[in-house]
Amino acid sequence: MHSHRRLITFSCPRCPLETFDTPGELVRRYEKRTKKQFGQHFLVDPNILHGIAAAADVGEGDRVFEVGPGCGTLTLTMLQRGAKVLAVELDRDLAAFLRENLAPGRDLELVEGDILDQDVGELLSHFDEDEKGVWKCAANLPYNVATEVFFRLADVMDRFACLALMFQREVAERFVARAGDDDYGVLSLMSRLYADSEIVMTLPPGAFRPPPRVHSAVVRFEPVPGTRIPDDGLRDNFKRVVRAAFQTRRKTLPNALKSTGVPKPRLKEAISAVGLDLRIRPERVSFEAFEALARELHSDLTT
Repeated sequence: MHSHRRLITFSCPRCPLETFDTPGELVRRYEKRTKKQFGQHFLVDPNILHGIAAAADVGEGDRVFEVGPGCGTLTLTMLQRGAKVLAVELDRDLAAFLRENLAPGRDLELVEGDILDQDVGELLSHFDEDEKGVWKCAANLPYNVATEVFFRLADVMDRFACLALMFQREVAERFVARAGDDDYGVLSLMSRLYADSEIVMTLPPGAFRPPPRVHSAVVRFEPVPGTRIPDDGLRDNFKRVVRAAFQTRRKTLPNALKSTGVPKPRLKEAISAVGLDLRIRPERVSFEAFEALARELHSDLTT
């Protein structure tokens, strides 16, 4: 069940881009309007904002999906690059601010509501009739729900040509980690399932207004058509094996996978069959080895 969403389309006659405010002016206008401390941290440096848009390959005529536009600094940047933006904003005051201050551009659509209550695929289909690989995505994600938002986007990853998403730096490093890295885990493997990923930008707290207490990083995702495991059943079992493996750290793989319900002797047999040492720990098992293990255990996990 999805909550009601409010779709606001700005259809005013388009004004020259020179009439738009600068990112810094947008933030100052919002601060003056609210006269209160707000939890959001806004980017105001045009070079950084254009860098994020460039990381998502945003250009003239592109359709871009943005989550959590805030007071619109990245939105404004993408509009200035000639893109058409569909944005989802939870905060009612910010949504009202966006309507008032970015309304002169008819290339902005705003959905007021919680992204976690939206059917993202349905939302995109309202504008592109299920075309694949036509959307871009650029967003300074709300850090408290950033990984949940990623998984919502992953469900419709084939709709995107490229994504540039900002996370807390420690989370970003988990997305791009490889087997054997300290940060390797579920996020690393799920990211690789759906896309090639790399950190393209790291930002200190001073890049934001007001400065947060953490460093941030932008991860660029290039979706893999059909994911790296096209078969739905096998992909589900891969996810099940991966999540079980990392439920508890520092266990050997056979012990970590007991929560799958597969008998331990069978787990050991399968692990050996794919060429892994029975003493190996999950954080040293590659994506390819997890895929092979899910394939080996496929009948055990689906019965």
